[in-house]
Amino acid sequence: MNPLSADIRLLGGLLGVVIREQHGDDAFDTVEAVRAAAKARRADEPGAADALLAHIRQQNLAGKRILIKAFSNYFQLINAAEDQQRIRVLRQREADEALSESIGDAIRALHAAGLSAAQVRDLLGRITVRLVLTAHPTEAKRKEVLVKQRHIVQMMTRRERESLLPREMSALEAALAEEIEELWQTRPTRASRASIADEVDFVVYFLTSVVMDVLIALTDDLRASLQAYYPAEDWRALPPLVRYSSWVGGDRDGHPNVTPGVTLDTLRAQRAAISAVYREAVAFLREHLTQSTDDLPPAGALRAAIAQQRDGDTLRFPGELYREMLDIIWEKLGADSYGSGDDLLADLRLIKDSLAAHGAERVADGALSRLIRQVELFRLHLVPLEVRDDARVYAAAIDEILRAYEICPEYLALPEPDRQAHLLCEIVNPRPLFPVEPAFSEPTNRVIATWRMIATAHSRYGPAAIDTVIASMSSAPSDVLTLLLFAHEVGIQRNVNLVPLFETIDDLRAAPDTVRDLLAMPSFQDYLAGRGNHLQVMLGYSDSAKDGGYLASNWGLYAAQEQLGAVCDAHGVTLELFHGRGGSIGRGGGPTNRAILAQPPGAMRGQIKITEQGEVIAHRYSNADIARRHLHEVTHAALLSTAAPPLTGLRPEWREAMAELASAGQAAFRRLVYETPGFLNYWQQATPINELAEMPIGSRPARRGQGGFAQIRAIPWVFSWMQSRAIIPSWYGVGHAFAAYCANESLDLLHAMYREWPFFSALIQNVELDLAKADMGIARLYASLVSDPAVREAIFGEIEGEYARACQWITAITGQEALLAEMPVIRHSIERRNPYIDPLNFIQVELLRELRQLDPTAPAYQDLWQAFMLTVNGIAAGLKNTG
Repeated sequence: MNPLSADIRLLGGLLGVVIREQHGDDAFDTVEAVRAAAKARRADEPGAADALLAHIRQQNLAGKRILIKAFSNYFQLINAAEDQQRIRVLRQREADEALSESIGDAIRALHAAGLSAAQVRDLLGRITVRLVLTAHPTEAKRKEVLVKQRHIVQMMTRRERESLLPREMSALEAALAEEIEELWQTRPTRASRASIADEVDFVVYFLTSVVMDVLIALTDDLRASLQAYYPAEDWRALPPLVRYSSWVGGDRDGHPNVTPGVTLDTLRAQRAAISAVYREAVAFLREHLTQSTDDLPPAGALRAAIAQQRDGDTLRFPGELYREMLDIIWEKLGADSYGSGDDLLADLRLIKDSLAAHGAERVADGALSRLIRQVELFRLHLVPLEVRDDARVYAAAIDEILRAYEICPEYLALPEPDRQAHLLCEIVNPRPLFPVEPAFSEPTNRVIATWRMIATAHSRYGPAAIDTVIASMSSAPSDVLTLLLFAHEVGIQRNVNLVPLFETIDDLRAAPDTVRDLLAMPSFQDYLAGRGNHLQVMLGYSDSAKDGGYLASNWGLYAAQEQLGAVCDAHGVTLELFHGRGGSIGRGGGPTNRAILAQPPGAMRGQIKITEQGEVIAHRYSNADIARRHLHEVTHAALLSTAAPPLTGLRPEWREAMAELASAGQAAFRRLVYETPGFLNYWQQATPINELAEMPIGSRPARRGQGGFAQIRAIPWVFSWMQSRAIIPSWYGVGHAFAAYCANESLDLLHAMYREWPFFSALIQNVELDLAKADMGIARLYASLVSDPAVREAIFGEIEGEYARACQWITAITGQEALLAEMPVIRHSIERRNPYIDPLNFIQVELLRELRQLDPTAPAYQDLWQAFMLTVNGIAAGLKNTG
């Protein structure tokens, strides 16, 4: 038996024991019968689907809950086992010196390409990857569950890597069973909607428990690789290639609960969390740096600092002045006495310099040096917060302010050039725009308070605490000029990146012209000069896909990157692209390294930002080894794509083909989603979208505001189709597009594009993955919930037909007989999970049918609702995706 199968058998067996102990043999036998029926259905055995449904309908609600918990917990355990297998393989490849897509692999490739040490050093100085952690309105896991899973993984790691005695093995397996029992008895979903403080706690947990250590290890790995290939160079001082920031507590786009006070609370929480980490590290050092002053006399600067701090008080550690200074640092951290990270670094460096100067180089370069490196990276704010709001909110605020001052009666009714003229005039006007006591509408007052809060944060914590302000749904230069005006008004224009976020297909197409117009304005040129002629532009993957389908979204994003780069080059401005990618394929998800390498030639100038959302955070950072691998892949891609010489451009026939495919795909997607009568009703009945909007799994509402389909966020849009296993956001329109193209053109060109063009290859592989996860048989079950038979059959018929078309063309382009034929590990993982996900879908459909027939005030409603929420969590765990 291979190690993965052995791990799954062990964990599954322990889960079975827990089920028997908690609910008896009959419950366990029912779980096994349902599992067998689901496997028979997957094997296309006649009558298996009916048998599965019959088993489920025979269960009362309590029985259904046991089934839900059994299969859901199985996925939590299988996820842990698969992570262990991945780590096992990676470690073996590293031991065999055959680990691809790693930092070492990148440095080897650069060395082989003839780059000198000086060229590599210059390259490292140009690269910064910022990963931006964001809250996820559909993150279905509680932190408490994630912690238990992490404990299970740690025990499985110990079981494999240590040579345990029989009694030790028995004790470990008993501890595993204990953890699984706790997992069984722990509510997997929240009892009440997550608060912003909960989401902050979620992000801070991963940053402080995993990311802080892994980033230090990443730099160590980089240094080791550089020393291996360029041994004559001194690589002790290296710039950090990867950094982090957060939107959690700063993103107020459609989120009324993110107030200025909440953002300041978030900054305080982050400062408290990082201070606690440092304090623990200082306490550790205080117990270990016990060097005697007699044997290792400290430097005069250290003695002076101690004398100044103690100011005549009795020393706690006389004769051990290194401990004494560490005790002073520990006390100052506890009292929040450090004004900035620089002050803390100065105290720590006093100790390091003294140790190094007096024969304790190993001690100086050990745990103390590691702490100093962490403080250099995370300072006292942990990570910068970024503030985002809707450009339309800012526009409405400036409209109200200008009207109140009788400067412009109807700013929002003005054509774009006139809007710009008003804003440019106000930017250079020395008269204050914000009154001391604003008396506008609540939204406008909040906008003013937000900008003043940013200035307060800069004064209190330093400009790095909030260094980016984003206007989502940007569509014109006036949206960015409004940001510049407000930044001027509170005096922070030199200290923040003002970032337009282009999201719809039309706005992506217009983005190069928008930026070109901005770069021609003296006021904006002056702003950029104060920011080192560096411009950040954000591209939205989620809403563009919801607007025009997967092909049009991806091609629109690709073209926008090309054209934005050309515009900025022509104006001597450095462009930093900010990719607003989601977790699912339909929202720009997929491997981050592959996305970096798939950018247009020359688009990667060294600096790049990429969002990582709630479920992605949990997947990538629950395990330090997985996190390290992720960052190796990202750094590998950043090094190679930045070092690659700019190409002359795409082959014209590829560009023409992609434009034609995008247009055809968009037409098909919009024909279904926006033009088919009854589609919205179908979506609301054939998926759990309405129920998901009511679940307490995120602090942010499912809608940006009042309105129809356009106001629905892309995340619940994708989440709902993921739960129903149709997953149309990532593939609908693809089949139509390839069929239309190949009706007149040869498939050979698409074959060449797939082999030779990283962008097209990544696009096809992403579509292929979600087609493999989709299941039309399950989707038909959900379609049975649609009340109008004509609407049901017409729309599901379109979806089913397009699914078959998409599968046909994807396999034709890849040259495979079946989906994922060339990715056996992923294929086997999906095949392993399907018999366990399917029963949860069957149960969810039955629960939705019952819920929708009940009045929400009915006594039975809440119990059904709780069971429904459990199915959502289980399906998400099984698919490893929400939205």
